[in-house]
Amino acid sequence: MPQIHRQQFGLFHVTSKTENNVPWCTRDGIPDVLINNLFETKAIYKAGVHAFCILPNHLHLIITTGPRGLSRFMQSFKSNSAKDIKVLLPVWASRFRWQAGFYDEWIGDERRQSAAIAYVQGNGVKHGLAKEIADWPWSSLHYLDQMDPLELW
Repeated sequence: MPQIHRQQFGLFHVTSKTENNVPWCTRDGIPDVLINNLFETKAIYKAGVHAFCILPNHLHLIITTGPRGLSRFMQSFKSNSAKDIKVLLPVWASRFRWQAGFYDEWIGDERRQSAAIAYVQGNGVKHGLAKEIADWPWSSLHYLDQMDPLELW
């Protein structure tokens, strides 16, 4: 059943999962592909990337959509990252698939914005993958120079 994302513009917390929860997102080389695709999609879609966290079977993003909207951004990111991963690891290509659709939460106020950023940045610890937030390598905390600043409300 297709998901309907009625709100297409603004600031969002987005979660995208792997198909069947197969933990491929943190395999060697794949986080780099995902991060590169995230920033390429940001540039093409004139969007903002404010935070991310890549976990074995899903990822979290805090993004501001560009003029083409949330669904187009996510479709492009997921499609292009899947293609690049298949080139990188063709033997395992059939296992590296995204679950159809994605989950989003529109962030409409400063309190929700702060909570969403903290949640995304702390996800490596939440899932027991790191003891400290800064220890998880696939978090936007290690890419601060490439993050877009958020407006203060």
